[in-house]
Amino acid sequence: MIATVTLNPAIDKIIVVDEIKNFSNNKIKQIKLDIGGKGTHVSSVLSDLGLKNVATGILGGYTGSILESLLGKKNIQCQFIHPPNYETRTSYIIIEENKNNHFMLTERGNKVDEKSINELVEMIIKLSSSCEFMVFSGGVSPGFNIDIYKKLIELANKNGCKTFLDASGDYLLEGIKARPFMIKPNIDEICDIIGHRPENIKEIVFHAQKLIKSGIKVVAVTLGSDGSLIVSENEAFRIYPPKVKAINTVGCGDVFFGSSIFKLYHKSTLREAFKFATAVSASKAMKLMTSEFDINEALRLLDDVLIKDV
Repeated sequence: MIATVTLNPAIDKIIVVDEIKNFSNNKIKQIKLDIGGKGTHVSSVLSDLGLKNVATGILGGYTGSILESLLGKKNIQCQFIHPPNYETRTSYIIIEENKNNHFMLTERGNKVDEKSINELVEMIIKLSSSCEFMVFSGGVSPGFNIDIYKKLIELANKNGCKTFLDASGDYLLEGIKARPFMIKPNIDEICDIIGHRPENIKEIVFHAQKLIKSGIKVVAVTLGSDGSLIVSENEAFRIYPPKVKAINTVGCGDVFFGSSIFKLYHKSTLREAFKFATAVSASKAMKLMTSEFDINEALRLLDDVLIKDV
């Protein structure tokens, strides 16, 4: 079993317009609601690939009930903590069809009380004793300490659970101290780790190898439309994605993360796992919804994914 942990989930409200014109009444063509939050996106991916999983984290209020319903429709087992007077946030994705452009606006989220945080810690201890993989992904609601991911990963590691982390800023810097099995930083998050912008791929490999020596087993650096860089103790390679006509790239990183974890759970090699993840992520970019992808399209794209050793 796999568990995902989302400390600041959201409902994604996708708003489609022709284009945004300044100082004008912009007409909305379409509104869609979808699962939001990075960890819950991973749960959605795993479920769509046929793998049962449990989602935990912080959830509450009217929007929280909508999100829980959306997760339930995908047969995802929900074991969230529900703080009092807490309302799950909403993220807004604006799609400009005429410009083939999109952008995202996110709410910060409400503060979580100490009692609910303690309940979450107990939930992590419980789930990590029965799950083989635990995925920690996304931003953090106000109220949590900077070292929350570090603390939770240490608890899961202690129970023999293989841990995965996708975070940013200080939460990432603290989280990697717990030595998760795998981390998935993007290029900006690599900058957070090394303290400056790397000059080239070889410099990223150098710093990724330092992370490997510290105890992390896999560093998967996402590079946007340029693909990804995968580093482990024994190998380092680039993956180049197929060219597709993107509609909405929000959620592509989560689909990449989730589908790579799916393959690793089924004992695939790193190359097999991340090649598959790249194809699934590309198919997601072609979809309007943030958690949607087409597995048949992904399988067709698989032959167009290139891998080169670094």
